[in-house]
Amino acid sequence: MATIHSRDLQQFHDVERALWKLFSVFGPLCGRCARKTLREHAAGKRDDRASWCCCMIDNQIHDHWDTLNPVQSHFDRKWYDKLTPLSMGRMPGNGPCPALGAQGCRLRKCRPVTCTTQLCSKMLAVLRCVGLYDGRTTAARQIEELLPLPDILHALYRTGGKGRKVTRDEVAQYIGMIHAYRAKFEAVAEDAHCAAIDAVLPDDGQDEEM
Repeated sequence: MATIHSRDLQQFHDVERALWKLFSVFGPLCGRCARKTLREHAAGKRDDRASWCCCMIDNQIHDHWDTLNPVQSHFDRKWYDKLTPLSMGRMPGNGPCPALGAQGCRLRKCRPVTCTTQLCSKMLAVLRCVGLYDGRTTAARQIEELLPLPDILHALYRTGGKGRKVTRDEVAQYIGMIHAYRAKFEAVAEDAHCAAIDAVLPDDGQDEEM
């Protein structure tokens, strides 16, 4: 693996924070999805498990260990030992992710690129409902597939053999495009957001905060 540079990781985190702000618009959807997953798992239901909460049925730490561990160890050599898995038992897909906590991901910076950029099928369906996406919603996609973003994240994270130098202009362009897309979503009326979520993941009458 290429040498890890603090400057690259800081730029990655700057982009990551912009992406977190974008993904925060899906907070109500993700909360409903997580609660639905927990209810169905507890009831022994498995028919709809392909649509369960991705953080509960995926293990991105395991899948990206070779690149994630050196990056996280750059900040804290005992980072993994400090993760306490949720007591929900084994889930499909080698889940739940060890970094998943009661309030979300416990990795405070430089999460795996996939975690930072992936939109699940339900998110895509919500975007389509509000007129901000017109592609397929049968599978997850990366944000780079929706927007013509600079190809910089893997270079900053030193993965995939793309250890090229990333410019500040590229980072600024990426962040600017993410903020602009989030602004388009926020420009849609709030009741349209709620209607889109209800259409994609209907409230079954059991959706109370846990």
